[in-house]
Amino acid sequence: MKKKSLHFACNLILLSFAFAQVDHFESVILEGDEWSYLIPSEQPDASWISPMFDDDGWAVGPSGFGYGDGDDNTEVASGTLSIYIRRSFSIVSMAEIESAFLDIDFDDGFVAYLNGVEIARSTVNGEPPVFNGGSSGLHEAALYSGNNPEQYEISLEPLREGDNLLAIEVHNESVTSSDLSLIPFFSVGVNTTERRYRLVPDWFNVFVPVTIDFESSNLPVVIIEIPNGQEIPSEPKIPGTMKIIWSEDGERNFLTDQDDTSKLNYDGNIEIEVRGSSSSILEKKQYSLTTYKDDGDKDNTKILGLPEENDWILSGLAFDPSLIRDYVSYTLSREIGQYASRGKYCELILNGDYRGLYLLQERLKVDKNRIDVRKMDVDDVMEPEITGGYVTKTDKIEGNEPEAAWSMPNYLGYESNFLHDHPKSDQITWEQHLYIRDLFFALAETAKQKNSSFENGYPSIIDLPSFIDFMLLNELSANVDGYEFSTFFHKDRNGKLRGGPVWDFNLTYGNDLTFWGLDRSFTDVWQFDNGDNHGPEFWKDLFDDPDFNCYLTKRWNELTTEGQPFHRGQIDNLIAETVLAIAEAVSRENSRWNTVGNHNENIDFMKTWLDDRVVWISEQLGETETCLNEEVPQLVISRINYHPQESEQDENDDQEFVEIRNVGLTNADLTGVYFGGTGFVYQFPAGTMMPSGTSIFLARDVDVFRAAYGFSAFDSFTRGLNNGGQTLTLLNGFGNEIDKVTFTDESPWPESADGGGDFLEIINDQLDNDDPSNWQTGRFEISILGMEIAPAVNIYPNPSPDNVTISAMNMIQKLTVLSLDGKRLFTREPNSLSTEISVSTLQRGTYIVEVLTSSKRYVRRLLVE
Repeated sequence: MKKKSLHFACNLILLSFAFAQVDHFESVILEGDEWSYLIPSEQPDASWISPMFDDDGWAVGPSGFGYGDGDDNTEVASGTLSIYIRRSFSIVSMAEIESAFLDIDFDDGFVAYLNGVEIARSTVNGEPPVFNGGSSGLHEAALYSGNNPEQYEISLEPLREGDNLLAIEVHNESVTSSDLSLIPFFSVGVNTTERRYRLVPDWFNVFVPVTIDFESSNLPVVIIEIPNGQEIPSEPKIPGTMKIIWSEDGERNFLTDQDDTSKLNYDGNIEIEVRGSSSSILEKKQYSLTTYKDDGDKDNTKILGLPEENDWILSGLAFDPSLIRDYVSYTLSREIGQYASRGKYCELILNGDYRGLYLLQERLKVDKNRIDVRKMDVDDVMEPEITGGYVTKTDKIEGNEPEAAWSMPNYLGYESNFLHDHPKSDQITWEQHLYIRDLFFALAETAKQKNSSFENGYPSIIDLPSFIDFMLLNELSANVDGYEFSTFFHKDRNGKLRGGPVWDFNLTYGNDLTFWGLDRSFTDVWQFDNGDNHGPEFWKDLFDDPDFNCYLTKRWNELTTEGQPFHRGQIDNLIAETVLAIAEAVSRENSRWNTVGNHNENIDFMKTWLDDRVVWISEQLGETETCLNEEVPQLVISRINYHPQESEQDENDDQEFVEIRNVGLTNADLTGVYFGGTGFVYQFPAGTMMPSGTSIFLARDVDVFRAAYGFSAFDSFTRGLNNGGQTLTLLNGFGNEIDKVTFTDESPWPESADGGGDFLEIINDQLDNDDPSNWQTGRFEISILGMEIAPAVNIYPNPSPDNVTISAMNMIQKLTVLSLDGKRLFTREPNSLSTEISVSTLQRGTYIVEVLTSSKRYVRRLLVE
């Protein structure tokens, strides 16, 4: 029995022949026929596909070819990457032939040639393909599991009366792949009652094309034209044009309006290719496209109201008879505060052919409106630059990806593969690779140890809310590929590692590739521990940690309450709205592809399944007493300078700052405190203490801040504030909200803070700072006398076993470390705002640090572990 971690479906090929002229079908080549075959050690002579080639030195064996399981008559060694086969056959009379078909069962890719002419290809690149190259995608054989092989209608032009030569090369995905298969069949449609060849297999069938009468839609209509009607390849992208007919006011979109510029949402150039691995075997293809200007530059443009960019996907909603699973899941993710690809349903016309219902959506990539992390450069190899941004994923290895960036064990006994998504594997430096890899290893170690310390446990590494939301959405949907495939992570510069965005949710909510005998989306099993696709061990280790589990349970309880996104009523409303929007197109989709069946029954099944799933999860989760009312520091975001006035000396963005004030009655330990999300990122150093009633300023640029405002900021944040407004969320190490402000550059927020020289300032620390009426504008023009800026001197981490950093708001002229009895141990004169000292030679205990700045003398306590 074959086993792979990917899942596939058979392909129904629509034919263009005159069916009425065919009396019956016969097979010229069947399974078990003898072939000459070669397992190459070098590139075969280019003439091997020609009838004139001498293959006397080749071996001979019956089809199928493979590693030796139930569908292989000729066994080859495991690890064989490619096999080349040839067979001659004879056609009695071309006058009797109306059509020809190649049915081929293969794993993972092939190219077929008839009399030296290429007639079919799947998931193999190159002209010609190299003998030691793997397939560009994965494809599972079909016959062994009772399904039909791929079928290709063959042009009669290269077919000859008399002798013919069929040559095929099959390529495995990699030498480590679990199987390789090749079983070809060649059949013809004849216009005579005479029997010239052999009976076709029992499964053999052909399908008559369906013509769809399409004039208008309530959905956007996407029209793509490729020059000369060229077929779109898997790679590379080829040029074309795209028009989108869309009436934003909700009026119908008519195909006849494609030349009316007032009706067009987009009209321009594109480059396009087929995308997807398992879905690429389907006749209804999925596409990746890039928008271009007339001058050849990429066109960052808004399409269907989505934020501007140039990279887009046309998802064919593969393997999902409900046609809504991806859309609903991505919408739920955004509703709970986590970015997921935005999209709009549409109907596609390709080269004049109606192709059905699609979801035009954002391709996941680093962008301020998508995965909002800082783009990396090859020079970013030292801190803080090396800390981000990264996009990493756990996924299958396919296509041009040479190997995993690294692997991590899972509880099934094999390893999960990690891949670099940004920077790409061919762009990331060795230092950057080691940095992000070691971060995941640190997560795995601390999760296994159940170390929930804010200082050195998993909360110091990951953003818990994003990991929890990622798990809950995968568990709510019982995503069969969750954790192991299409599982993304991202990390901004100086930010924490975050889970997501979610991706590829077609095999969810009880849906799986059942026609392959796969049934893994259950209502009563945790997907991270389902015996199939666990993903790396840290997922289960996190779930088993009492602290993490408490917050996961707490979040689930919040999300499933009435009015919240995971409440059954809310999900049903989302499903109903989505089904209503696509109802008209579903009928055409089913007529075109016959893959939907009874859509209402599909939706009813999904909702019933969700009923059972929500109940089961709620019954399995634990208690929340230990994390329900955890105390957090009483900190308030009290000033925001998000759009400073222009300056001749500096870019105005460099004067940005945020003030945080401790309004509590006690000192606040800021260990673990950070700003959640991406775009605006900062984590306080472990050991940072903030006295009651004092403020801390974080600046975009500490040098510019001091020059502009006359005093020093505590530290610099990463990236910048959005001139149009954004949400700032201050969290503790477990993700508990300390303070949250969502400001904009529009009324009722004070508009003079938008580039007018003022900043936002809370009127009173005790007021709700998420209410714009409680804010005013201010500016530092003359003096800030009386303002308490603290801590003036910080030591972190504190305690520490080796190195500590000492920072101050004014220049440190001299620092001295003393024992508790006043003995001077050593002195430094850094003449800087920050310096690092080693305490590894000191014995464990308490010490005194005396700091002399340009304005004052400070004494602080230092703990050595």
